[in-house]
Amino acid sequence: MKKNNVIVVLIILISIAIIISINWLYNNFGNLSFEEIVFHLKVPLDGTNDSFIFNYLKEALPKIIICTALICVILFVDKIIKIKKEKHSKRNIYSDLKLIYKSTRLKLLIAIIILIISVIYSCQKTEIISYIRIVTDNSKLIEENYVSSEQVKITFPEEKQNLIYIFMESMESTYASKELEGAFEENLIPELTNLAQQNISFSHTNKFGGMQNIQNTNWTIAAMVSQTAGLPLKIGIDGNAYGEYSTFLPGAENIGEILEKQGYNNYLMIGSEAAFGGRKNYFEQHGNYNIWDLDVAIEKGKMTEEEKVFWGYDDKNLYEYAKEELTDISKKDEPFNFTMLTVDTHHVDGYVCEVCEGIHETQYENVISCASKQVYEFVEWIQEQEFYENTTIVICGDHISMQPEYWWEDIKKIDSNYNRTVYNCIINSKVSTTNTKNRLFSALDMYPTTLASLGITIEGDKLGLGVNLFSDQKTLLEQYGVEYVNNELRKTSSFYNNRFIYEK
Repeated sequence: MKKNNVIVVLIILISIAIIISINWLYNNFGNLSFEEIVFHLKVPLDGTNDSFIFNYLKEALPKIIICTALICVILFVDKIIKIKKEKHSKRNIYSDLKLIYKSTRLKLLIAIIILIISVIYSCQKTEIISYIRIVTDNSKLIEENYVSSEQVKITFPEEKQNLIYIFMESMESTYASKELEGAFEENLIPELTNLAQQNISFSHTNKFGGMQNIQNTNWTIAAMVSQTAGLPLKIGIDGNAYGEYSTFLPGAENIGEILEKQGYNNYLMIGSEAAFGGRKNYFEQHGNYNIWDLDVAIEKGKMTEEEKVFWGYDDKNLYEYAKEELTDISKKDEPFNFTMLTVDTHHVDGYVCEVCEGIHETQYENVISCASKQVYEFVEWIQEQEFYENTTIVICGDHISMQPEYWWEDIKKIDSNYNRTVYNCIINSKVSTTNTKNRLFSALDMYPTTLASLGITIEGDKLGLGVNLFSDQKTLLEQYGVEYVNNELRKTSSFYNNRFIYEK
C-alpha cells in the first residue's frame, strides 16, 4: 500500500477510535465531568479494575476495527475490485469521475473530514469547549469562604473519641422507598434507612434524604478529599503536582492531620490498590495514615494474587479484616481514626459475593441491598465491642452511582426530576441537633461535622469550605444555591491553585 494510503487508513482509524472510545467511556461511567477525565489522565492508573480494560477490548475494539474496515473498503473499492480500463478513445464523464474517485487526494480529504467530525463530536460530548471557556474565569468563592484550622480555635474534649469512618461506594439515599422520599417502590436499603432513622442523618427533605452531589466532589478520591478536607478536588490548567504524582494537595489539611496532632493514630483500609486515583499519597501525606489495601492483604497472606476479584477483595473480606485490625488497634492507649472504603457497589453491575441474595430484579439492586445488610451487621459488631462507648461511627456514600446503563434501563422507575443524593449517618455522636431536616449540604460539610461529632468544638463552626451541620450556620449551598456553587467550582481558582496544589 502506498504511503499516502497508509496515512488515510491511520486517520480513519484514529477518528473512529475517538468516537467509539468516547461513547464507551460515557456508557460505562455516566456523565463524567471533563475535569474528572483530566484528573485520571494526570495520575497513575495503578489498581484499575481489569474488567474495565477487558470490557473496552470486548465492546469498543471490535467496533473500531469493523467501522474502520467498512469505511476503508468503501474508499478503496477501486483497489479491491479491478475495473477494466476505459479506452482513451472512449473517455467520458463516467471514466473521469472514476479517475477523480481513485485520487489519493480525495481519499485524504474524506479522511480529514471524518477526523474533523470525530473531534467536533468528542468536544461536544465531553463539553471541553465549555470547560475551557469557564476555567478561564477566576472564581473568588473558595478564597472568600475557606477557613483553615489556623484561623479558628479547635478544642478537643478531655476524653478523646475514636472515629470509624466508612465510605460506601456509590451509596445513595435514592435507593430508599418512595414512602421515605427515596425513588423506588421497594426499599433497597432497609438496614441503612433504619440506621439513619435511629441515629443522626442529615436530609434534604423532611424525611429520609442526603447530601447534594456537587461539582469536583463526585468521584471517589474527590469525595474522600472533600469529606475529609472540606475542599473540592480541582485541577490546575497549567500543570501541577499531580503530573509528577510526588505530592497530593500539599497545601491542604484534613481530619487525619488535625487528629494526628492530638495523638490519634490514623488508618485506611480499602479493598483495592490504594495507589489508584492518588488515594495512597493523599492519606499518607495528610495524617500519616497506615494503609491496608490489596497489596497488604497479599503480603500478610490473607489472599493470593490469583484470588483477586473485581477491584481486589470483596466487602465481606473487608469487614472481616477490619474486625481483626480494630480489635488490635483498640488495645492501644492512643485514640484512633479508622477509615474504610467499600467497593462491591462499584459499577459496572457491582460484585456479587457469596453472602448476597438474589431477591431483586437486577444484579445491581441485589448488590446494593447486600451492601446495606453487610454494613449494618458490621455496625452491630462494633456496638458489641468494649471500645464502642468511646467511638463515633460515620457512614457516608462517596458519590451517586456512576452506572448509567442501570439508570437508563430502569429510568421509568424513577422520576426524571428526582434529586439523587448521597447517604449519610452518624452513630454515637458526642453532640446532637434537631436541625437535621430540609438541609442543603454537600460532602464539604462532612469535614467540620465529623470533627464536631467527636465532641470537638470549632470556633465559628466553619472549617475548609464546610459548615458544622450540628450548628445553625448556613452551608455554602444554603447561602448561594446548588447551581451557583457548581458554576463557581467549575471555574479556575487562583487561590486554590496557589494555596493547595503547588509545592510551597
